[in-house]
Amino acid sequence: MSRNKDITVNSSLMKMKALFFCLFSLLLIFLDHRTAYLESIKYYLNGAVYPLQATAKTPGDVTRVVKSWFEDRSELIKQIEALENRELYLSFELQKMSTVIAENRRLRLLMRSSVNVEHPTTTAELLNITSDPYRHLIMLNQGERQEIHNNSPILNNSGIIGQIIEISPFSSKAILITDPHHSLPIEVNHNGVRGIASGNGKINQLDVTNIPYSDDLKIGDLLVTSGLDGIFPHGYPVATIDSIDIDSTGFFAKITATPTANLERIREVLVLQPQPPAERASSTLP
Repeated sequence: MSRNKDITVNSSLMKMKALFFCLFSLLLIFLDHRTAYLESIKYYLNGAVYPLQATAKTPGDVTRVVKSWFEDRSELIKQIEALENRELYLSFELQKMSTVIAENRRLRLLMRSSVNVEHPTTTAELLNITSDPYRHLIMLNQGERQEIHNNSPILNNSGIIGQIIEISPFSSKAILITDPHHSLPIEVNHNGVRGIASGNGKINQLDVTNIPYSDDLKIGDLLVTSGLDGIFPHGYPVATIDSIDIDSTGFFAKITATPTANLERIREVLVLQPQPPAERASSTLP
């Protein structure tokens, strides 16, 4: 009996507490809407709760920031790769343009030379050079079909380069004047003293022999073709003297000379057409 009475009392107390909290809540709601009484309390409560809210919100913010960073980084990498590819393309185009400009310049000089040459010429381009380190031979893209003939001299705007030694229908082989197997008759331009310029295997040097030693020879003197072989016309630049000594006999000069044409940078050449017999005869006259 006593136990039932305790349960009834407790139930009554719980109902009274519930009723109290309901009334108290209604009072707070009324005061919140009608007055500013609770503003200070709300202010302090918000300040106390903010760290908890911020902490709860942080993982989402961090995720968004990290995701945005990776997206921005990926886009930046794509832009950098695009710029690098563009730079590579522009660099390649610039190199091509520089090559074309240099080629046009060489061709202009070559065509200007062909106007000054007294004999008919054919323009040819270098195809390749010999792989033999002891020979100075080149292949040209013009042959018999373009009226190229054996022994025809080849030159550029700077001077004599060599001569044709073998022809095929659409190409030809030429020997350079620096090849150890090549020689041509020359003369000193300012005094007409004659000699022989021979290749010694060095691409930028010729040996000059059969010229008597005298004070009239000077370093820097221009050597030109003498025309005495009936192949190279008279008066074309061959080389300039860069050293003069006396040979073992004490009578002849021992001379080395540098070709006037840069044989290491041959691209285009002029091939001289064969001279008519009358011209060959006149060019060999003393």
